[in-house]
Amino acid sequence: MQAERTGAARPGERIGPYTILTELASGGMGRVYLARSPGGRTLAVKTLLAQPGDGAVPEADRRRFAREVSLARRVRGLYTASVVDADAEARVPWMATEYIPAPSLRELVTSQGPLPSPALHWIAAGMTEALVSIHTAGLVHRDVKPSNVLLPEDGPRLIDFGISQAADITRTATALGTIAFAAPEQARGEPTTPASDVFSLGATLHYLATGRSPYRDMGEGSALEQLVRAAEGDLDLTGLATDVHDLILPCLALDAARRPSPQVLLIEVGTFLAKRPQARGAADWLPRAWSTAIEGHRRRRTDEADAARRRVDPDAATRRTPPTAPPRTRRMPRPAPRPAPRRAPRRRALGIGIAVAVLAGGGVLYAMQGDGAAPGTVVQDMRLALVEQSQTGECADTLPPPTFYAPELETCFSVSTRAADRMSVTRFQEVRAVFETNSGGWVVQATFQDGEDTERFTELTRRASQRENPRNQLAILLGDRLISAPAVTGPLTGGEMQISAEYTQDEANELARQLGAP
Repeated sequence: MQAERTGAARPGERIGPYTILTELASGGMGRVYLARSPGGRTLAVKTLLAQPGDGAVPEADRRRFAREVSLARRVRGLYTASVVDADAEARVPWMATEYIPAPSLRELVTSQGPLPSPALHWIAAGMTEALVSIHTAGLVHRDVKPSNVLLPEDGPRLIDFGISQAADITRTATALGTIAFAAPEQARGEPTTPASDVFSLGATLHYLATGRSPYRDMGEGSALEQLVRAAEGDLDLTGLATDVHDLILPCLALDAARRPSPQVLLIEVGTFLAKRPQARGAADWLPRAWSTAIEGHRRRRTDEADAARRRVDPDAATRRTPPTAPPRTRRMPRPAPRPAPRRAPRRRALGIGIAVAVLAGGGVLYAMQGDGAAPGTVVQDMRLALVEQSQTGECADTLPPPTFYAPELETCFSVSTRAADRMSVTRFQEVRAVFETNSGGWVVQATFQDGEDTERFTELTRRASQRENPRNQLAILLGDRLISAPAVTGPLTGGEMQISAEYTQDEANELARQLGAP
């Protein structure tokens, strides 16, 4: 089979005993697949890619992969992704790990904004316990950063041991890890120790609290300039709330000997969490928008895994991850491909209506309405927020979070986190899809539930209309997706929001259902 020869697998093929369902990620050296075990368990399988010429895996890559497998197998803990099976000696080496259908901390900060103190302590507790497990196994992770921490409902998982090393091995030739979160000694190429992971933990918590790296102007200038700032320990801690200083600042000590050990940190955060003995998971500790985004991500990923399984083998048994079955999920159909070249979507001023651009261009929304949801209830977290900045291209660290990418517009939008610039909508009085004769297309009309929401919406549109472009735009967010960011020409009154685009009737009906239509 192709998978056994090259490491590039198609759905239905096997890597070891595991049946490939779909591809999760790919890079220059390898790929990660969603796979099913013979017993029906859903797993993530990582494999190297063979060379295009002779079809062999380079020996240096094989040794590096075997080392990663060996190190990852040594770690046992609740807050890491466990290795289930592996074969580093196969023609194409592979490793199967627990599949965690959860967003990363980076994704959550980008879409939802920074976290308050109690939530930081809860995440810090799980990450610290993961470091205790890793260091007890005699390892240093060396790449602790927001994108390497997944956050399911029951607590964070530290993943990716690709550049981990045994604590008794030193390497000074190369500064590995991500510069924005690496310890100064790591950026200098000096030997890394467990204290280096503690610094990276502090840098990750700083990112959660502020939306940026603790290093000054990280993301600006050349890679060499950024490396120098990290190597010199040039920190900028402005904007860090004082109530998390005691948690984060000791971890960011430039002298590695002055940083607390993970065991000491675990005692400190444990004392904080003990003040709320009834609090358990994400819903108890995190802002509502965060916990809603986590649950939405889990449902989407679980639904996608089930759909992939049915495509590969409709009669096969499956064991979902997590094992409890999520509510039924509906997926909005994609618009039919257009033969004409892609053109910019129609955009209307908010004084006439709210234009939705992303969905008309082939974006996908997932409705996650459980059985028995009351009519009028928005089935995902819906927010309206003023746009602060926008730039062409995918989102990068140069824009302050939370940021949202609109693929059809090829634009990234940074939205305000100020309470006066945002509003959440949980219910509408009425939502309906109607055919608009003037435009000759389908639109969704949503009437606000009460006078308070109407007044808040009118005030938001008034504030937006008084700003200069592009800050006169209003982002409409549904779950972790931006569905529109139209310009506002004047305040909207009357308590009705109209969402229009080049919808088919089915697409308009699906969006209406997501907003609470019966």
